[in-house]
Amino acid sequence: SDLNYLLHLDRDWVLDVSVTYQKFLPLVTLLTIRPMIFYILASKRTLISADLRWGYFVNQVTIFLHEFNFCFLYRMHVIAPYGALYCDGPICKMGLSHSILMSILSLTVIWSIPTFLFILIRMHQRMIANTSSILRLSTRLQVVLTVGLTLLLLLNVFGFGYFSQDCDECDKLVKSADLAWVIERGGTLFLYGPPGHSQYFIGEAVILMVTLGIIGAFIAVVTVHTSRAMREQKEFLATKTQKAQARLVRVFFYQLAGVNICYIIPLSLMLLPMFIDYTSIDDRLIAAIRFIIVPVFALEGAQLSLIFLLANTLNRQV
Repeated sequence: SDLNYLLHLDRDWVLDVSVTYQKFLPLVTLLTIRPMIFYILASKRTLISADLRWGYFVNQVTIFLHEFNFCFLYRMHVIAPYGALYCDGPICKMGLSHSILMSILSLTVIWSIPTFLFILIRMHQRMIANTSSILRLSTRLQVVLTVGLTLLLLLNVFGFGYFSQDCDECDKLVKSADLAWVIERGGTLFLYGPPGHSQYFIGEAVILMVTLGIIGAFIAVVTVHTSRAMREQKEFLATKTQKAQARLVRVFFYQLAGVNICYIIPLSLMLLPMFIDYTSIDDRLIAAIRFIIVPVFALEGAQLSLIFLLANTLNRQV
């Protein structure tokens, strides 16, 4: 109990439990969920169009690579309420610079999103293909839209790499008892500043907020418009394939909800202490937030796959 904000719990056992959990999660999903997804995509050729099938296939590959990179190679831990992230994985013990480490990490965190957006765009266009909607886009415009959103996401790779330098107070802060134990453990500590005061990382925060604002607005518009189109066309979904495609769209919307719970919210909480000083709240709440952020974020890929398996009625006969 010699540390502030109940950080002695992290030092004594929470970090070890989190690291063990992250280490084995990719192996569990690789041996269970992933093969089932790939089998379904291969066996439902007549019910899932080729573009969506390949979109899901690539999405699953990128999700697994993100999972392996984040959970096995990095094994991250949030040192809230400090503006700090700790990496205990093998890649962070190789002596690489902070810029390189954060560039690689951010790339694998975002590279499943373009395929997710591709699937969303293709599903939306299929649902409105027989309508006169002004949102109907040619294949070329769909490609341009997907590439544009991907480039916007890639700006964050630059931002995480360029603005990931430690704060000027780093040498002083790491000597405090709250952080000294992390340095003694080994690995890499990304220290952006004291609680609520990120000195340089604010640049990436601006890029990230713009990115989330644009992509979030795009997803909201497409989701609402697709839902409206599904309601209007429900009585015209006559063939088995059409009904299967409609069910697939509904499952995708469930996955969007899962993305908010296991991706957007944990990522926001992970970065929150870099810009907001919330040390005035109860230490137990700070510790609870710190304990659950990474485990929930690590489940993002697994929950997407589980929703696909459990919620999609196409799979009940598999």
